[in-house]
Amino acid sequence: MKKFIPALLFAVVLFSGNARAASDIVFVDLQEVFKRFYKTQLAQDQIRQQADDIKLERETMEADIKEMKEELEVLRTDSRDETLSEEIRESKRNQLEEKLVELQRKELEMNEFEKLRMQQLEQQNKRMSIKLFDEIHEVIIIYSKEKGFTGVIDRSAQSRAGMQVVLFASPKEDITAQVLAVLNEGREDTVIEKSSIQEIEAE
Repeated sequence: MKKFIPALLFAVVLFSGNARAASDIVFVDLQEVFKRFYKTQLAQDQIRQQADDIKLERETMEADIKEMKEELEVLRTDSRDETLSEEIRESKRNQLEEKLVELQRKELEMNEFEKLRMQQLEQQNKRMSIKLFDEIHEVIIIYSKEKGFTGVIDRSAQSRAGMQVVLFASPKEDITAQVLAVLNEGREDTVIEKSSIQEIEAE
């Protein structure tokens, strides 16, 4: 599966009527905010569950196909068994041909099913990501207006060549933690607990 967090060049610029000092321009690690936003974690859980459901459905189809292949082998053996009458062997050959056509149809259905479901899952992933980024964007704007910032720059942004756009950002001017506090208000314990579990699983 593709990465859940898309590469994104994201900058929010807020202007005021008066000229301001350079210190009024602050930085945020948008990718970190996205990753640690509790709604992102819930969305990822939902995507993982649906991916598991797709895998389970495919395994069921594969089991049916395996059973059909075993039946085919029996029919193929019987169709060549000279101890059986020609009439019976002819019947077995006819059944074998029908079963082969059915097997091809089942394999095609399985491949098309997986392709369609994965496309649907990818589209849902994109929609959910856009919706979450929009919510984060709105919170950043509201927070920045309240604090009177002139601009907010995403320090996690990268160029097309994969290089960091922002080469240096003073930690004192970073509002990543503040934005996360607003987004995860009332959900901090859940986010910390899930993060700890993920770190343990990674080990």
